[in-house]
Amino acid sequence: DIDVEKSRKRLVTIAASTIGAVAVAGGAFWIVDASIAAHAERNLSKAVAESADLENDPRVFLGSSIYSTAFFTGELDSVSIDMLDVEIPGVGMVNARTEVENVEVSRDQILSGDLNGTTAETFTRTLRMDGVAIGAQLGITDLDISHPIDISPSGGIASEAILTGTPPDMEDPVSVLVTLRLVGSEFQMLPYELIDAPSGLTLDDVAPDFTWKIDTLQLPLADRAMAVYLSGGSVHFQSEARNVQLTPRELSPLAAPEENSDES
Repeated sequence: DIDVEKSRKRLVTIAASTIGAVAVAGGAFWIVDASIAAHAERNLSKAVAESADLENDPRVFLGSSIYSTAFFTGELDSVSIDMLDVEIPGVGMVNARTEVENVEVSRDQILSGDLNGTTAETFTRTLRMDGVAIGAQLGITDLDISHPIDISPSGGIASEAILTGTPPDMEDPVSVLVTLRLVGSEFQMLPYELIDAPSGLTLDDVAPDFTWKIDTLQLPLADRAMAVYLSGGSVHFQSEARNVQLTPRELSPLAAPEENSDES
């Protein structure tokens, strides 16, 4: 019995030591993996900022949860570049994002973050405008944008929105339901139902205050917008392309497109 007990203790000790060693090795791997990813992301961020003459370095995310898997697959699952609260002339304050997927990369490119000349299977650029940005277009400083059905903070995706704000020539706020549409390259935000307004006002009275149209080719997208929708209290404009050869400038969320991609 004593020998059995000693054997059990020995096995427990060995198991504990093995688990500890695996945990230490795993922790070391995560640290190394994070360091490689951070180095590559920092380099790409600076390259994008320099090529597109950006005032600030954008936020960059490379790969997947385990960056080093790219050494074995030869591919980055996704690359995203974000810029928040950027002032765009004629548009206002926006958030902008470029995201590419399935990027073929070499070992050196994984280490350096230099994606110049690589090819991405899909390329998406998104511009997000909240109530402040849309309100600036309308001259309504207190504009709020909400989902017509889902009242949760994140909300779902919708092609309509409830706009609430005080038009310049009024003292009390008005709420209207608007459609968010693309007609060719033109975005149209058109009121079609009056939800709440001071007594005596009709939809025709307030519709001009909540109407906005813009050619999406004027926006810093890779092309004309292919989709527009409401999500999280902001209007999202999105363009897409496929089989895009990447450059640091092309990856900038705010740069003009380069003529090296096929439209989707």
